[in-house]
Amino acid sequence: MSITSKERIRMLLSGEIPDRVGRADAPWPETRERWYREGLPEGIHANDYFRMDIRMNIKIVPSFQFEEKVLEETDQFQTISDADGNVIKYWKGKSGVPMPLENAIKSREDWERLKPRLMANEDRFAFGYYGNYFPEYESGSLTEVKAAYDACETLDETFVFVECPDPYEFAMAKMGDENLLMKMVTEPGLLTDMWEVYTKMVVESGEILFGAGMKPDGVFIGGDIAYKNGMLFSPEMYRNLVSPYLKRIIDYFKHEKGLQIVYHSDGNPTEAIGLLVEAGIDCLEPLEVNAGMDVRTLAGQWGDKIAFMGNISAQTMSGPKEKLEEEVRSKIEAVKRAGARYIIHSDHSVPDTVSFENFSFMMDLVDRHGNY
Repeated sequence: MSITSKERIRMLLSGEIPDRVGRADAPWPETRERWYREGLPEGIHANDYFRMDIRMNIKIVPSFQFEEKVLEETDQFQTISDADGNVIKYWKGKSGVPMPLENAIKSREDWERLKPRLMANEDRFAFGYYGNYFPEYESGSLTEVKAAYDACETLDETFVFVECPDPYEFAMAKMGDENLLMKMVTEPGLLTDMWEVYTKMVVESGEILFGAGMKPDGVFIGGDIAYKNGMLFSPEMYRNLVSPYLKRIIDYFKHEKGLQIVYHSDGNPTEAIGLLVEAGIDCLEPLEVNAGMDVRTLAGQWGDKIAFMGNISAQTMSGPKEKLEEEVRSKIEAVKRAGARYIIHSDHSVPDTVSFENFSFMMDLVDRHGNY
């Protein structure tokens, strides 16, 4: 009996083995533009064309809700004051890591001034394709977002996320990594107050979302708690300081609302996997290859506890097909041998170095090797 994409991902995240591995990915806007030139039919999103099991995403937007302002603009760059009040320099016309110039929160006084702006309200939602950049989402009033959600034709068949940052990622977006890491040592009380208010806002936003009739299937929680060589702070600090708030968010969505949890961290969060499992995650993503993550090993170590999503090197996607085939085949086969659960995905997102031909070839490989 055939199953839907929604059913397939639900099974993978709940501990069951479905008909095949799942499929999802996040091609950059520039990548999708390249693919349109190379054969992707105009007007069709890559998620739809490649029959991704995960397609749409509802964002809870945890900003201070300032109006974004352009402060400076050149042919190459744009400097803005964003919705949090951060000053950030961006590339124009291409994806890349932005350069923070000034953070909104540098002290307790900044937080106390901005805290009243972090209340749940009907303007904290956006809806669009999973993996798209935020400017591509439909955002605005709850009525507008709900209208875009209701107009989506694939909701009954495919898996839909609701997305929010984890507590660390929330604070990092407003303080910057260096300041946040120092405050975790010197002013933990400031951070626990921030995370208390943030957690309350997420839960109350969830109530608004569900009350409006939107019904996501799972939660995507983004928290870059690691870098190439490991965690950004000790596992003990994570357990004592951050994890209680992450667990409260997971408890709300998972145990009260019945949604499954996918946790995202770039880098190498291996030391944190046990803590994340304790907190209640169902899947770890994106398993960055250059940071030493390898699903062939992880499947044997943790495959009885969680599913995995990612680990196909974007660099390998851009190269010879023989190497791409070896990567995809060996990882799918290793996961299946371990009796683990897997959603095929790049190890971060898909850059514009990846051709439409290569990505199509990868999807064909999933069809060929992905059956359980």
